[in-house]
Parts: sequence; structure tokens; C-alpha cells
Amino acid sequence: MTASWGLQPAPKKTRGPRFWIALAVAVVVLILLLIAAPVVVAFLAVLALVFALVVLLIGRGRWARIPHRKAAAGVAGGALVLIVVAASLTGPSETATTPAADAAAQETPAPSAEPELASFVGEACEGDQLVMTQDGESNYCDANEGGSFVWVAAADHEKSEAAVVALASQQAADQAKAQKAAAAKAAAEAKQAARDKAAAKVKAEKAAAEKKAVEQAQAKRAAQQESARKAQAAQATRDAERKAAEKASAVRKQSYVAQPVVPQKPASTSAYYKNCTAVRAAGADPIHVGDPGYSRKLDRDGDGVGCE
Repeated sequence: MTASWGLQPAPKKTRGPRFWIALAVAVVVLILLLIAAPVVVAFLAVLALVFALVVLLIGRGRWARIPHRKAAAGVAGGALVLIVVAASLTGPSETATTPAADAAAQETPAPSAEPELASFVGEACEGDQLVMTQDGESNYCDANEGGSFVWVAAADHEKSEAAVVALASQQAADQAKAQKAAAAKAAAEAKQAARDKAAAKVKAEKAAAEKKAVEQAQAKRAAQQESARKAQAAQATRDAERKAAEKASAVRKQSYVAQPVVPQKPASTSAYYKNCTAVRAAGADPIHVGDPGYSRKLDRDGDGVGCE
């Protein structure tokens, strides 16, 4: 069994969009170089033509990026076209002057002398900040009294500028003076306001002190009156107690006198009190006639009740 080998043609290499984009960019760059520097393009075209002729002679030129003679022929043709185009674009830049032109230039009359600056004084001009100069002298475009712009001589311009500067200085001085006067007036008003405030404060403090003194005096009088009232009440109470005691004592005396004398019982031998302090210590006060421990020395007023 024999094996058969089939030979197929190599696939054809297609050129993608990148190739055409690069080609378009190269064409645009070449056109720009032809317009801007045709001499440079002509020089490069001559080099390309030399490389192409060398490849045509030796048959190959990979060192020059030209793979074969067909490509070298294309490069040579393109180089010739570029040389011709560059040569047509690089012509003489200036034309030589002819004797007739020189004669016409010589026969042209010289311009007349310029008018003097003084002749322009008083004429209208376009606007401020304009200067006309001739032979070291100048005219200035200034506004007149009517508000229109006219040419004036340098001396008048300087006088006008000096007047403007003087007016501005006077206005600045007046403004500074007015500001100073206003500041002095404000300072005086502030000082007066401070004095008024201090006086009002002193007056308020004095009124508060007087009010406090009046309140303290009133409180003192009220305390004195209350103390007197309490003293009077205490005195009345003492007087009432004294009168009640006197009345009770009188009643006791009357009852003591009216009642028959009760014979005293013999003191109980079970109790003996040295004085009223001992009676009170024993809790037996008041002690009556017939009670254990009663004695006449404990009943000083003799009403039958001791240690009252």
C-alpha cells in the first residue's frame, strides 16, 4: 500500500486594515514633507533610487528592506516620481529686477514733507491715551470742556495733567480731612456715651443702695415693733400670772382663815424629808397635812400644803 502526498498551494496572505492605515499615514506625511521641505524629499528620493538600483543589480537587498527585484523596480519608479515632483516645487523664490523696474522706481517722486504737529492742535481725535510724535515733540489726544477728544500740545497736556493731579490731591486731602473729622466725632460720641453709661450706673447703684437702706430701716423698725409687742405680751402674761397668783394666794388665805384648824396628825415615821428638795426628789410634792413626811417647816405659808 503506497501513501500519496497531496501538494496544496500556500494560503494567500491578506492585508489587514492596519496596513492600509499605515499606508494612508505615510502618504499624508509625504505630502506634508513635499509642501514644507521639497528639498529634503528630493534628497530622500535620490537615496531610495540608489538603493533600488543596487537591489536590481544584485537581485536582493534585505539590508535595505527591499525583498526582491520587483519591489526594487517599484521603489525606483516611486523615487523618480518624487524627484520630479520635488524639483517642480523647488523653483526660484525671487524674480530678478529688470532695468525698466529700476528706472520706474527712480522716476517715482519722493513723498511730500509731513505736516507739522501744530497744525493738528484742536482737531478731533479718536480717544484718550493717543500720542502723536514728530521730531521729539508730541501731541496728546485729550478731552476738552465739552467732552470731545481733540489734539493738544504737550504743554497744554502737562498743564491739564497737573490740574488733574492737583484736583485729585485736593479731593484726597478733603476726604482725609472729612474722615478725620468723622473719626473725631465718633470718638467724642463714644466717650460721651461711656460717661452717660457710667453716670447711669452710679445713679442706679445709688438708688439701689438707698432702697436697700430704706428696706433695712423698715425691717429694723418692724423687728423693733415685733420685739416691743412680744415684750408687752410677755409683760401682760407676767402681770396676768402675777394677778392670778395673788388672787389664788388671797383665796387660799381666805379659805385657810375660814376653815377650822384641823389637828395635825403625827408625821408618819415611815418617811422623813429634810427639805422640799428631798420631797421633790421623792416625787411627793406637793405634800399635804397628814401625808407621810409632812412637817410644818415644809409649809412656810401655813396653808396646809408644803413644797408647792
